[in-house]
Amino acid sequence: MIPVAIIGAGPAGIAAAIQLKRSGGEFLLLEKNRIGGLLNEANLVENFPGIAYGISGKILSARLQRQLSAAGINIEKAEVLGLGYHDGCFMIQTEKQTLTASKVILACGTMPLPPGPPLDSLQLQNRLFNSVLPLLKSRKKTIAIVGGGDAAFDYALNLARKNQVHILIRSGNIRALPLLLNRCRLHPYIIIHENSQLTDVETKTGAEEIILKTLDPRCGQEHEIVCHLILTAIGRTPALHFLTPDLRAAVAVLASQKRFFLAGDVNNGRFRQAIIAAADGLRSAMEICAGEIE
Repeated sequence: MIPVAIIGAGPAGIAAAIQLKRSGGEFLLLEKNRIGGLLNEANLVENFPGIAYGISGKILSARLQRQLSAAGINIEKAEVLGLGYHDGCFMIQTEKQTLTASKVILACGTMPLPPGPPLDSLQLQNRLFNSVLPLLKSRKKTIAIVGGGDAAFDYALNLARKNQVHILIRSGNIRALPLLLNRCRLHPYIIIHENSQLTDVETKTGAEEIILKTLDPRCGQEHEIVCHLILTAIGRTPALHFLTPDLRAAVAVLASQKRFFLAGDVNNGRFRQAIIAAADGLRSAMEICAGEIE
């Protein structure tokens, strides 16, 4: 029986692990992919206290990894396929084994919303992405980003160092921070298309170019944008797909008993920030330790 299982090694999971380590608690930290979570996709993190002028998400993730190593914290590389609750304990199913835990800190973050028509993953195989990471090595490409929030504009600034970038926003309501919007407007390799509803996507066999057809709903005017790659940034949803029905039914009770914690982006809605996630993880670990003392 694992005393505490931490699922996810983003800012929330890492902060929880470090605090439990400091308190002498036993735990297991599970991560299926990269340490740092979505931080790895961030072009620039500017609101993390103590870091003047901002820091790239990749560098901040590397620092977090070094902090884990310095604290002697090991990470179990495993994808959690199922998380249930039965006979008073949590059942964690990975691709290799089934683990049991007394308490769980769920810090698994979010997953991207799938794009709807006309974006077809089969038609656009290897050219349609929902993560910026596979595109960071792209050079001299034209990349279309679909979305109007912070993520879309942050991705654009990252990719525009070596590429031409088009941001497609279906309405005139830009949800990105004014700071990011202004930077993109001033960037010579970024073009912002407001009121651009994507109506059709055309590809030709053997051709690298993709033709995006858009419609301005205000006047009915149609436009075409030619690109090589498409990145969607249309929103995210909590990564709770692997929770079993029995656990979903017991979440409220287990949370009140301080046995189940939702920490970080998985529970923060639109308030998805690294510093908030880290605070959530820290508090979860402190509440566990406080409960054991009591």
